[in-house]
Amino acid sequence: MSQMKLPRAGLLLWMCVMNRVLDTAAAAAALSITQCVIMQYTNITCYWETTDHHHHISSYRLQINKTSCESKHRFIPVGFCNTRGSDCSVQPIDSALHCFCADVLATTRTGSIRSPPYFFSGVKAVKLRPPQITNLRPSERRSGCLQVIWRMVESFPKNEKVYILLQMEYTTHNQTRSQTIQAFSEETLELCDLHPGSKYMVRLRAQDSRAHAHWSSWTSVDITTAEKAPSAAPQLWRLIQPAEEAGRRSLTLLWKPVSWPEVNGVVLSYSATCRSDLDSSQWTCDTIDASRRSCILTVSDDPCHCSLTATNSAGTSPPVHISIPAHTHAEELPPPQAISVTPLDDTRLTVEWTAALNQSERGFVVQWTSVPYSEPTSLHWEHINETARSFVVTGLLPEVPYNLSVVSLYGRQAGSDMSVIAFTREGAPSVGPNMTALKTSSSGVVLKWDPVPLEKLHGFIQNYTILYSINGKDKSVKVDAHVERISLSGLTEGIYNICVMAHTAVGGAAGPCQMVLVGLEDVQVIPILLCALLLCFLILIIPVCMRARIKRCLCPTVPDPSKSSLSVWSNAKPCQHKLPSLSTMNSIISMGQTTIYQDYGEKDYVPVQVFTYHTVPQDSNETETKTYNSTSAVTHQDSKLTPAQAFPTHFLNQSYTKPDQVTPAGYKEDPQPSSDDLLFESLFTYNSNQADLCGYIYVSESYAPVITTVDSYRTLDLNECPHFLQVLPEDTST
Repeated sequence: MSQMKLPRAGLLLWMCVMNRVLDTAAAAAALSITQCVIMQYTNITCYWETTDHHHHISSYRLQINKTSCESKHRFIPVGFCNTRGSDCSVQPIDSALHCFCADVLATTRTGSIRSPPYFFSGVKAVKLRPPQITNLRPSERRSGCLQVIWRMVESFPKNEKVYILLQMEYTTHNQTRSQTIQAFSEETLELCDLHPGSKYMVRLRAQDSRAHAHWSSWTSVDITTAEKAPSAAPQLWRLIQPAEEAGRRSLTLLWKPVSWPEVNGVVLSYSATCRSDLDSSQWTCDTIDASRRSCILTVSDDPCHCSLTATNSAGTSPPVHISIPAHTHAEELPPPQAISVTPLDDTRLTVEWTAALNQSERGFVVQWTSVPYSEPTSLHWEHINETARSFVVTGLLPEVPYNLSVVSLYGRQAGSDMSVIAFTREGAPSVGPNMTALKTSSSGVVLKWDPVPLEKLHGFIQNYTILYSINGKDKSVKVDAHVERISLSGLTEGIYNICVMAHTAVGGAAGPCQMVLVGLEDVQVIPILLCALLLCFLILIIPVCMRARIKRCLCPTVPDPSKSSLSVWSNAKPCQHKLPSLSTMNSIISMGQTTIYQDYGEKDYVPVQVFTYHTVPQDSNETETKTYNSTSAVTHQDSKLTPAQAFPTHFLNQSYTKPDQVTPAGYKEDPQPSSDDLLFESLFTYNSNQADLCGYIYVSESYAPVITTVDSYRTLDLNECPHFLQVLPEDTST
């Protein structure tokens, strides 16, 4: 029994050993050194990689040993280094003329992993330091070239200099030229075929030819060659605007800068000039900044020619010319026969055209601009040679309309253009049409709508759909893209909600809807609602605007009696004067229907009461009756008198402002009364019964009215009618 267990134990031990060996080999295969590089007399740097990341490696240890290049059994330690990365450097070393062996030991959570040994020859792993460029000077051997003066950082034994190589590159405008020579030979590094006024980047690196896989890092320097006058002219184009007034039109000159290498430097300015072909008229833009690409001139309708030059620090370019036809001959030269556009993607279009028959074109100009056209500077254009029949336009936007045109060139003159509208990719409209109801009837309505602007359609219009509904029932009518007016008939009475939808190949959009009343001639809901709103607005706004006047009517201002002029009048009883003999006043005063105006010179305000006075004769046994009020008049009337025995007298109740000078009061004659109701002589007939006027006439203080007659009448003296005067107390307020 025990004899059977021994072979089994040996088998189990053998399996464990083999498993350990296989695990070690697998782990070693997961870690390996890729290369080692020797920096001359400095260090050895090795790089490795790990293919299995499940080992959770925490650190690495690089060991460098010298060994025999033949046997590879004897090892002399050079040095080691520790790191957590994938490369490490051991320094210093005395020479690269040895063979080396390198290995990496990785530490994991469960143990360690060692990479297979990596053997390499020192001279084949050498990487030199970059050389230095000390100067660039004109070449002594070749005119127009520059010689590169350089030096190496490290020194080399004489027998090793033959292995050192130099490589030079010089680049301008993405054009690169290179040259490789032996570093320590009589051969020189030269920059030739240089373009004037161009910036070059010169780079230099070195290599030990025995280590063909390792070049040094680049060292670089920038230089700019001397400028020369531009050897070519700019590209010139024009845009002619319609004439704004007789004999004048706007001309926009457009140009592209001189391309490299013909520019020979940096352009500082442009100069544009146009000259008439019929007279000595000249128009110029003077000196134009180099950043500008256009110039606007106002020229005549006559034919003219324009020229443009570019200037840098070394000189001026040759001029470029273009002819401008007369206003009446602008369409004489033919355009291309046909033009077509094919979208390539969201940003590119291919324009193709067919040249005109029996014409010798000298080239073409392709123009394009977004719609709507904004200004001349938004126009893009490109000159194409006479053999081309297509052009790819780039830098476009999707769902944006572009106007593309092709113009044939005939020497300095240009023909008329042929244009087309195109999209790189169409989209749905962003707005719909605005609709208007032109006319309504008892069973129909006439509609009209405005086309949607092309830039808001985002595509080509395919058709329109008229949508209308009433009482929850929707109906629609589809019409072609060119239709902008339609008559809907057979409608029932009621209010319809109507709108118009525009469709492109991608989608559609509806415009604002309107409510239209069908059933009454020419009556629409919207105008009625607007009128009602306007009426309500007026009703509300009028009381607001007239609130001050309404307030005065409802709440009038009550006068203050304390501020009245009556507050300073005398309370003394007026004197009772008797009229003199009336015979002396016979045919002197005629007062019926006459207005008296009185002016006073010494006081500011004189109150005068207005009343109507009638005189009546009195018997000794009869008592005079007086009736009066303060607002209208005082009336004395006897029913027994005949019309010829009574007369009215009117006095105005006003306050008169103090004038600068005393002005006599006068009569303003009213229409002449008849003798039946106005006879002054009857007043003077009754001498025994004289009326007392002092109780009815009040004059402030001692100022008497001066009564002026009209025409044949005269002025009364004060002694003739003393009863018109009442003397009041002096006014001491002043």
